[in-house]
This record gives sequence, structure tokens and C-alpha cells, in this order.
Amino acid sequence: MFYVRVVLVVFIVLFLSISPGYASRNPDLLSPAIVINLPSRTLELYSGNVLVKTYPVAIGKFSTPTPLGAFSIFYKEVNPDWYPPKGGPVVPSGPDNPLGYRWMEFLPLYGIHGTNAPWDIGKAVSNGCVRMQEADVEELFEIIPYGTPVTVTYDRVKVQVDENQVSVGIYPDVYGQGGIPVEEVKQKLATHNLQGIVNDAYIRALIQEEAGQQVAIARFFRIKVNDKTLAEHAIIQEDTSYIPIWAIANLVKVNIIWNEQTHNVKAGSNEVPAIVKGNVIYVSAQNLQRLFGGQVLVKPEDKVVEYNMYKLMLNNKSIAGEARMAGGIVAIPVLTVADSLGYKYLWDKANKTLFIQNKQIPIVMLDNQPYLPITQIYDYLQAYVFLNQQAYTIELTYSFTP
Repeated sequence: MFYVRVVLVVFIVLFLSISPGYASRNPDLLSPAIVINLPSRTLELYSGNVLVKTYPVAIGKFSTPTPLGAFSIFYKEVNPDWYPPKGGPVVPSGPDNPLGYRWMEFLPLYGIHGTNAPWDIGKAVSNGCVRMQEADVEELFEIIPYGTPVTVTYDRVKVQVDENQVSVGIYPDVYGQGGIPVEEVKQKLATHNLQGIVNDAYIRALIQEEAGQQVAIARFFRIKVNDKTLAEHAIIQEDTSYIPIWAIANLVKVNIIWNEQTHNVKAGSNEVPAIVKGNVIYVSAQNLQRLFGGQVLVKPEDKVVEYNMYKLMLNNKSIAGEARMAGGIVAIPVLTVADSLGYKYLWDKANKTLFIQNKQIPIVMLDNQPYLPITQIYDYLQAYVFLNQQAYTIELTYSFTP
């Protein structure tokens, strides 16, 4: 909405250079900046590159659009008068004033201001100004100083990423500037290293739906492996948990092989499909269990994915080594267990044969180490086995003879 004053803009600028005016400022904001996006009808307040808050706004209608470009706040006023753009008596500050009780000018005749018609917020209805809810504009007025940059954009596609989720907003073409190609959405996701997080069909459905708001396409959960929290995050999409496989493999010291042609990952004799999101290789929680064993537990209320590999216990005491999956069966590092049991063995690494008490053990090789399925532990090691799924332990009981 146009706000006409009889004083010259040049005089205003000179006046501001010698008067403190309303140059209040929030000391907690570092380099405050404002971004107004017309299709989403939002005003975003930034502290440096950090988004502090998003406000809903009303913008110019099709015939009197809000101008695009880079500007700055050069005039602020409390309780402004309104000069009707088509002439008529001046409307003083009060409930009949369409400017509300705050005015922040970023271009001659264009400003961010309050409103006496709060029901219009979120619409394209003004003469070009940016309207805010009265409480919002009064809050913003106190925060930003003179010179605050104001960027007015026309982004119909908005990608937002925070520590909990990534969302995509497809917004209406309020000024008739054209459609949205799939490639534009993909490029904006790629700027956040999220290329491949959703496929083209999913993107086309988002564009067609044009929800007019941010739609969560993935959630980020912390990962805990045997109570150790990783720096990397799991991605949750449509109730499927995707785990960054290299992060897990490095932590549990398991070698994996990535086949770029088949998009499979292999650990020992186990091979599962994977998916690339950004530059990270993920496997589903179900396939992680198939690959390494253990159990995955998703806790939405805590925003965490827990992955627990089975630890080995011998007569209630922990021993080195962790169980792995071999052909769908939990297997144990047999040399570690044999040492703990005091068995003498003959291990021919070159020929991959193992003898314990003159019996050849039917081993499974994982990462060049021999493993024995737990179904055969008693037959070859004479130890009883209990798989404690709640404690994530494999408990071996053995009676040592003096």
C-alpha cells in the first residue's frame, strides 16, 4: 500500500543521519536481514545466515505487485498517518488506519507495516506494500535497525533444512511468471547436498499438488550404536529408516564393498541393496540387520535410531568380539571364543580351515576372519547358547574342567 509523505526522501535520509530516531536493535542478532518471498507470502528474519523467525504477510495484488529486488530499511515510524494513494483526507493513526501502528520503508512509497484487516494476511491484496499482523510488525520494528537489508524474491520452490527434517514448499504463481520444472526442485535440493533424496515421480506429485506450504519429505534422526551417538544422521521417509552404511561400518570395524553398477553393498557373504542420497550411501534398517546382524529400534518420540549389535558373554563376563550375520544366522568370531574357552586350535589362514580338538569346524569367513553360526556352537565347542534379544547379548555357558 502506498504511503505518501510531503517531505522529500532526500531530506528524510539527511535527517536520519543526524537523528537516532527508532534505530532500536536486538543485540543478539548478528547482521540482521529480511527476505520476503512473494509466492509463499512470508517474511523471514535472519541473523547472519541463520533463520530466526518466519512471519506470514500480505503482498501486492496482481495489478500492483510488490517490487522485486534488493533494498534496505531507510525509514521507520511509529503511529504513521495514511495518505490515500488516490487522494482524499489523511487518515491519522488509529483503528481506521490501514497501515496499523508501525511503518518500515524499504523503497520510496513501499514499506512493511501493520494492518487493520488481519484477515487479509496471507493474501495478495495490497497496493504493493507488505502487511504484517500488528503484533508481528511491532516485534520486528523493535528488532531491526536502519540499514537492514530487505530482499524481495519470487521463489515458488522453497527447500528448508533444519536439524529435524527437510521440507519442500511449492507455492502459487501469484504474478503469473510460469510453471516449475522438475529440474528446478532437484537443483534446489542439490544445493543442500540432498540430490536423490526423492525421485522425479515424487517431485512431479509435489508440483502438481502445489500445497502452498512446506511439506516434510524426510526427517533426520540421531543414530546411537551400542549407546554411542554418531555425528551422522538417519533419514526417515514414509516410515522407512535409512542408515548411512559407511558410518556404521567404520564404527564396528567391518569392511564393506560398494558396487556402483548394482547399487549393492556387501559385507562378507551378505549383500543388500543400497541407495545414494546426496553423496552418502544408505541402507534400510531391515537391510542393515541382514548385513551386520544386531537389531534396529526406531524411537520417533526421541528422534533417534538405535542400532545394537550383539555382544558376547561367557559365564556372565564380557569377552571381545561381536556377532555378525552369516546366511541369515547369527555367527560368532570363533577364534575369540576358542581363546576364551582355553581351547587349542589349528588355524590355516591360507586354506581357511580350522581344527579344534581334532574336529574341523564348519566356519564362515567374514572380513577374513572365521565365524561359527550359533546353531553349531554346542556341537563343536560344547557351550550352551542363549540369545538375549532384550540385552543384545549372546550368552555362552561353559563348565570348565580343572
